[in-house]
Parts: sequence; structure tokens; C-alpha cells
Amino acid sequence: MAPENVIEVRGVTNQFGSHVVHQDLDLEVRKGEILGVVGGSGTGKSVLLRTIVGLQVPKAGRVEILGKTIYPREASAKELNEDIGILFQDGALFSSMTVAENVMAPLREYHHDISDKLAQEIAGMKLSLAGLDADVGQKMPSDLSGGMRKRVALARAMAMDPAILFLDEPTAGLDPISASKFDELILGLKESLGLTIFMVTHDLDSLYRDCDRVAVLADKKVIINAPLDEVQQLNHPWIQEYFGGPRGRAAQGAKLAFGSA
Repeated sequence: MAPENVIEVRGVTNQFGSHVVHQDLDLEVRKGEILGVVGGSGTGKSVLLRTIVGLQVPKAGRVEILGKTIYPREASAKELNEDIGILFQDGALFSSMTVAENVMAPLREYHHDISDKLAQEIAGMKLSLAGLDADVGQKMPSDLSGGMRKRVALARAMAMDPAILFLDEPTAGLDPISASKFDELILGLKESLGLTIFMVTHDLDSLYRDCDRVAVLADKKVIINAPLDEVQQLNHPWIQEYFGGPRGRAAQGAKLAFGSA
């Protein structure tokens, strides 16, 4: 693995029955970057994320995270979960647990001897990093807005001090103001904690605001993994339709306006 790459995917094939989602797919993620992963419906964006973190076993290929081989499996689940945090698309919070208990769940699972006091202190710190007040910890997930639930899920993903965050459609279902604030939070965490972030998204505003590079899934592979300016120049039908349409032009205009403000 090259020193600057914290994730390497080589020759991965994912297949469900006779349906091939990915074939001979390659991807690299560099240390300290926010990589946006985009593609049309059915291109397997979430499948790729699940493959990289060890939740989906590919039919062929090789996956490495921070020099540890995830497939063919060599690293243990405990080793992997100390390196990464995952925010699933719907947050996936435990509805029967308080917010603080949700954030403490990974700590209790992998550090059985941790004291209640220390676990609570860590949960409070992670909630603060996610932009939430301490009193939120005593609430139930059902008491929170969609944006707050996303932040709780992010706090839980950071509970183990991961080097890499995996975000699956983090702004899906949020109103534009909440989505913008969540983007600002992600950028702040990257800068303050030096995180590498792998983000599956369809949100054009997030791509323009957050991402250092964008990987496009099409034709069962990553057809380009480059800065957005380069991606937009690729003569591929999906890319031209996606970035050249009204929403793409609006997102680009908002980015330019933000940059000149």
C-alpha cells in the first residue's frame, strides 16, 4: 500500500446471484481527504462502502484499510472497528437506548472494563464534537429532529476515535439549512481531527462544499477518482447529465458565491 493511501481496493467483484454490481473495481482513498462517492441508482455505492468495512464479502478482489487486509480476511473485527466509524444512512440508532447510551454502545462492546463514569464523559465529549448540548444525552432518539439524530449517529461513529469515517448519505432527508450545517460540521471535524472521510452522497451541494476528490461509479467500476473540476470534464453520459443539469449548475453557482463571500 502506498504511504499516502489509507484505503486500497483492488479488483473487487460484487455479485448477487446472476447480477454483477461491481466487476474488477479499483479505488484508492488518501489520508486526510474527504472522498465523495457518487453514481446512478443501482451502481452499488452503499455496497462498495459495506465491502470496504467488511460487512459485504466480495466474490473476488482485495481490500486494505490502513495496511490491514480486510478481504481476503486477515484483520479481526476488533482491529477494524478501532480504526473506523460508520454513519449509516438512517442513523441506525437504538430506539430503546438514550442518546448517551447509543454513543457509549461501541465503547461498552469493545472495552468491557471501561467505567460508567469514563464512558459517560467520552459520550459527552463526542456529542459536543457533533455540535450537541450535554442535556441531549438523556433524551431518546424519538425526541430528536432528523438533523439531531444524524449528529448523534456521527457522535457514535466517533466514539472509538477512528482514523476514518464512513458516511452513507449523511444529508439525506435533511432540509437545506440542516444539510448545510452538517456539511460545515464534517469539514470542521476533518480539519480539527485530521480525519479521512469516505462519503457516499447524492447531494451536489455536499460534493462542491466538502470533497477533495470525487469517485464516480458507472459501468460496474470507478470510472474516475479525481478533483471535481476534472470529473466534470470527463465525457461520460451520466457525468454530463448529473453535473451539467440544473441542480448541478445551481450547486456550482452556490459554491462560487460562497467562495467569493
